[in-house]
Amino acid sequence: MSNLRPSFYRLAVRVDATYDAMSRRLRRSLGVAPPLRILPYRGYGTAARAVIKARVLEDRNIRPQQQRHTLVSSAVASYKRYMTREIPGAHVAVRWGDKRWEGTTDEEGFLELWVAPPEGVRSGWHMVELELLSPEPEGVPRVAAPVRVAGPNAEYGVISDIDDTVIVTGVTDLLKRAWALFLTEHRVRLPFPGVDAFYAALQAGGGGGADNPIFYVSSSPWNLYEHLDEFLALHKIPTGPLLLRDWGLSSQGFAPGGGHGHKLEKIRGLLTNLEHLPFILIGDSGQEDAEHYRTIVREFPGRVLCVYIRNVPGHPRRARELSLIAEDIRAAGSQLLAVDDTTTAARHAARAGWIQWKEVLEVEAHRREDLPPQEPGAE
Repeated sequence: MSNLRPSFYRLAVRVDATYDAMSRRLRRSLGVAPPLRILPYRGYGTAARAVIKARVLEDRNIRPQQQRHTLVSSAVASYKRYMTREIPGAHVAVRWGDKRWEGTTDEEGFLELWVAPPEGVRSGWHMVELELLSPEPEGVPRVAAPVRVAGPNAEYGVISDIDDTVIVTGVTDLLKRAWALFLTEHRVRLPFPGVDAFYAALQAGGGGGADNPIFYVSSSPWNLYEHLDEFLALHKIPTGPLLLRDWGLSSQGFAPGGGHGHKLEKIRGLLTNLEHLPFILIGDSGQEDAEHYRTIVREFPGRVLCVYIRNVPGHPRRARELSLIAEDIRAAGSQLLAVDDTTTAARHAARAGWIQWKEVLEVEAHRREDLPPQEPGAE
């Protein structure tokens, strides 16, 4: 049976693609097909090699809500985010300075193009222009895709989980997670207290001007990319490439990667492609972040400075498991620190010289500001 699965999924992908193509032709003939759009993602790389990422799909006109959100409006927006129609085989032109390339989207409409940046490119963010060449390029606006170049001045990179590490989602509770993902807007989803100041301090590094790159890895689907990107911007959390998961049908299966295992693949790619950098890894105790990070420490000896794991309440047995994982990580040449808040992590990072001591006060001030108000009589 297992030998039949790859053939089944390949057939299913072909059938699905054929249906979508026929559907779009019919809707275009009736004048009801929405225009196409290029959705740019944040890429990353070095002065020698960088990846440009985007997706071509029908424009469902999902825009940030200007009015107060309601349950119905959130449900409609979530439906549009998930019920996308991707365009496989789309031809896209990429321009970066005086260089030009062309790429083709895969079966799920994704474009991933590794290129050699223009000569003399510096550390920081760069805007790369994307243009749809086919199909139906008429009226499709060019877009700018941000690319993060990690230069020689970076002291280290940061890789952070999102759910229950940056954003309060209740990820270990199925109903809470469904509510957070489908029926709330980024304006009402709260960050963990002090995370903005802590990540800003890590970005600045021990010298205060390192401009260390930060990457966010999540099991959330690519359909939530704009939603999560807006959340980071709204709460002034340092911007970085988002590495999410494809939940759609592909030739490898439906939602390939299973569970949270895709995070390992993404993290391995970062450490391989940014081989000049050590990394700090940040996650939470509610999922398998600690186990995944232990694997990375073993596979990339000497590359992980520290693993920070935020303690998620309600998991009393997890403390013993984390203690055993911490021993394994220490034996592999790194360290794991389980923390209850961002201030504790900031103090540890300052002692290690990874951030400036003055930033600890800033993290604590932001943490106190972000804490929900206590009810009368609460201690």
